[in-house]
Amino acid sequence: MFQKKTLFVLLLCVSVYHLTACSPVVRQHALVVGIDNYKQAEPLKGAVNDAKLLTKSLRDNPVLLPEERVLLDEHATRANVIQAWRNMLAQANPGDTLIFTYAGHGSQKEDAEPKDEADKQDETLVLYDDEISDDELTDLFIKAKAYNILFLADACHSGGLTRDGKPATCRSRFADTTFHRQASPLSTIEISTLGDEGEDPAHLNHITFISAADSDNVPVCEYAFEDEKTHGALSWFFAKALAGYADGNRNKGLEREELKNYLTTQIGNHTSQLYKPKLRPESGSEVVIRLAQDSVTPIPPDNPNLRDVAIKVENGFAPSGLRAVKHVKQGFDLRFVVKDEADTAVYNKLGDQVTTVLSQKADTWQRVIDKAQLLQALSTQFDMRLKPVQIDLKEGNGLHREGEHLHFSIAPTDRGEELNALTLFNLGGDGTLQFLYPLALQNHALMLEQFPYELKPLKIVAPFGGDHLVAILCTQPPTVLQTLLKDSAPYLPKPAEVIFALHQQRCQVGQYAFFSAAD
Repeated sequence: MFQKKTLFVLLLCVSVYHLTACSPVVRQHALVVGIDNYKQAEPLKGAVNDAKLLTKSLRDNPVLLPEERVLLDEHATRANVIQAWRNMLAQANPGDTLIFTYAGHGSQKEDAEPKDEADKQDETLVLYDDEISDDELTDLFIKAKAYNILFLADACHSGGLTRDGKPATCRSRFADTTFHRQASPLSTIEISTLGDEGEDPAHLNHITFISAADSDNVPVCEYAFEDEKTHGALSWFFAKALAGYADGNRNKGLEREELKNYLTTQIGNHTSQLYKPKLRPESGSEVVIRLAQDSVTPIPPDNPNLRDVAIKVENGFAPSGLRAVKHVKQGFDLRFVVKDEADTAVYNKLGDQVTTVLSQKADTWQRVIDKAQLLQALSTQFDMRLKPVQIDLKEGNGLHREGEHLHFSIAPTDRGEELNALTLFNLGGDGTLQFLYPLALQNHALMLEQFPYELKPLKIVAPFGGDHLVAILCTQPPTVLQTLLKDSAPYLPKPAEVIFALHQQRCQVGQYAFFSAAD
């Protein structure tokens, strides 16, 4: 009888190991902070939404997140955040995963001792009543080296400038705030800054760091998303990743490289390449978050649910008869500013001028709206089972002037995927399509043998505004898609037609936004 009991217990340990103490179980714990209303700083609108969204997304997965570790607004004081971190640490076992997400204002202050910042500025997270510096956070994380840590900061650490060098007009997550703290800092030992460039020191190898932008010189803004609430782009797409959309190899876990590929692509598309998130380390096959067994399978849909394009009209009215639009006062995709009876300027949500349309001609408005819907459809076709398409612009993502020549290069990230059939086209700011590759008159090869493909220099000429270069790499030439695009140009095909043609072969979709203006 004793032997049978022993055998039963051993089998129980194997079959339900997560319910027993027979072997160590790696658990995941989270601390979520979101602040809209501050004691000193300007209020935000979407940080609490971010915290609530991430709370639900984390709890939908095998993550321990009690109410006392969800700190919102006035509850997110410096003392409470530090204590919640320490309580989480006390409840975890060595080898467990600790997830810390922050949504709110970031700021900068003069670099404190030790002087370890190249720009002589410490980056900080602005809490309800005070702030905590990157050095102090790093010290907390170094002391937790027995654990795996994922830290996500949806904040901005400088005022930031838009593409044309002007101050941001959006609601930015940067606070120019000075705190006069009476308490002493957490530590005065020499420590490295989270997210610094270069190879990560060995004592930070247990940390995965994700911040909202790869540059301190751009604004991190808040946007309206499909749930009709305001969010930060990083928090929104991280929640999507937690739902399974970033799980490219479908192993029910998110690896560092998967997070980089998914977040960089989706946020880059959403912000028209003004900024992308920063991840440190950038790559690795380690699973940093385990997902629920019922998480979604990240396969591009053949019939995506495309939302109407949100437009805001100022100084006038939109012409009647527009399709696939909804009129909003805030949270717009496109802003139409009526200048006079002849012309209306069109801007995107970041403040970039996209084009100018005829004020009373509905067809000119509709082409711009149709382009926004087509780009939305193309974004749904990014395939996490494949590596991203690399689209590089030598001249960078600033505002390009009339007469300037732009040099694009296109390549697959992984040549082993054999995505050698290139299709290339440009979507102009006014909603016109220009087919670029392959062209029979140019004797373009249907299958490329060498990468990167260097596009013939593009000269900036009128009409100016916002263009999108779309590069599609497939395992075989997508002849149906290419015929559709060539026959449609200069007009846009319907999104459903493009998606149907894409699904005839295995393809990866990439897009790159660039903006121009008169000299």
